[in-house]
Amino acid sequence: MKQRALLPAVLLLVLAGCSSGGSGPAGPSTAATPAPSTSQTSGSPAPGTSEPGDVSTSLNAPDALRQHVCTATADGSWSFKGTLVNNSDKNRVFTVAIAVTAGPMVAGHALITQVVPAGQSADIAAPNFAKTKDGGGTCTPVVSVEDAP
Repeated sequence: MKQRALLPAVLLLVLAGCSSGGSGPAGPSTAATPAPSTSQTSGSPAPGTSEPGDVSTSLNAPDALRQHVCTATADGSWSFKGTLVNNSDKNRVFTVAIAVTAGPMVAGHALITQVVPAGQSADIAAPNFAKTKDGGGTCTPVVSVEDAP
């Protein structure tokens, strides 16, 4: 059940990064024009929050997500796809939280959990997971990783 415990923490990280008033690393996407997104992670917890109890087995892994894009169609439907790469010698469980925000509002989100064998990669996707007016908004993925059981 560790994966379920990660969901609130990951979504809080996404929302905290998106609620600062800035446009975020990906910037607004124009309708029907694919725009690659970038991951943004923080090295220390936000003031007033505490770090997870066992950070040795659950780590941010932004470099594991490659060739990812988050796009909106002209009608504002958002889709995400990318590739997870496991460069370690152990099987790993990756959790990718994706959120689309329009100003301070969360327009939609998706959570993808994928086991990737040692030294391999896996394609992931979240089709039509969010909806915004006219495709405006910011898409932000956050990646965490744990050793597979």
